[in-house]
Formats: sequence, C-alpha cells, structure tokens
Amino acid sequence: MKHALLLIAGLFIAIPVLAAESWTRYSNPRFDYSADVPPGFTLTAESDNGDGATFDAKDGARLLIYGAYVEDGAFAADIRQRIIWDNQKGWQITYEKVTPRWASYSGARGADILYSRAVALCDGSIAYFQLTYPRQTLKAYNSLVGRMVKSLRPAAGCNQAPTSAPAAAPN
Repeated sequence: MKHALLLIAGLFIAIPVLAAESWTRYSNPRFDYSADVPPGFTLTAESDNGDGATFDAKDGARLLIYGAYVEDGAFAADIRQRIIWDNQKGWQITYEKVTPRWASYSGARGADILYSRAVALCDGSIAYFQLTYPRQTLKAYNSLVGRMVKSLRPAAGCNQAPTSAPAAAPN
C-alpha cells in the first residue's frame, strides 16, 4: 500500500514537469516576434499574408497570435481601437492597462473569457496574442497566461523589448 501511494504521488509530481515540456514556440518571420504556445493547443490555421496563426484546444479555447502594422507608431491608439472592436463584438472589457510598450486587457462574453496582450516591436509594428476560453476553465488558464505574457516578445537583438508586467487575472 505504501509503495502504491508513493507511485501515485510520484505521478502527480511528474505531470507538471511533463506539461511544462510540451509548450511549443511560435515564431513569426514577417513581424519578427515569438510567443509560447501552451500544451494542448494545435495549430489550425496560418494567415495567408504571414502575420500570424490560430491554435485551438479541445476544451474550446482559441489562441490567436499575430502581428500588425500601425501608422506612425501609434501603439496606444491601435490598442484602444481593438478594445472598441472587441466591445462591439459583445465582449465586456473589465480590465485594461496600456503603456507605451505593452498592453493587456481582458473581459467576458457569456460563458467565455478573453485575454489580450500586445507588445511594441522594433519597427513600430505590434505583436499580439488573444486567448479566449470557457469560463469554467478559468483557473487552469490563469496559470498559463503569466508565461504567455512573458513569452510574447520581439526577436533577439531588438533593443525596444517591452517591459514585462504581471498579468492581471481575467474575470
């Protein structure tokens, strides 16, 4: 009995280690950024113009990772416009933080949660990830968002890498 309990405890300790190893890295050569993709997400589409990709999970979560050009380096204006667009799509945005080099916002729509993160890139463009997931999986995704926030960054050598800030807990 004692050996069985030790075996079970060992498996529970090993599971997080295995999950940590199954993260993958998405890199985008067009906008020169990269981001970590959590375990359980599968690449389901890449954009025709090369700006990003869509990843889906079996629990209904979706991760969009993409880059965008902005006029005259108007980072904050681009973020605010995207918040407006998400509001128009029915998302109730309950948290937003916009700085000159990074931004995050989150909200809810029905039974779904939205978390969006953006970072300024070296050439004045922006890299984004937008994660939507079922509210019932909130705790599981809260534990992933922090790593995703830290991982979204310009390619190595960019001297304008955004200052990282802790992710606010989505609703």
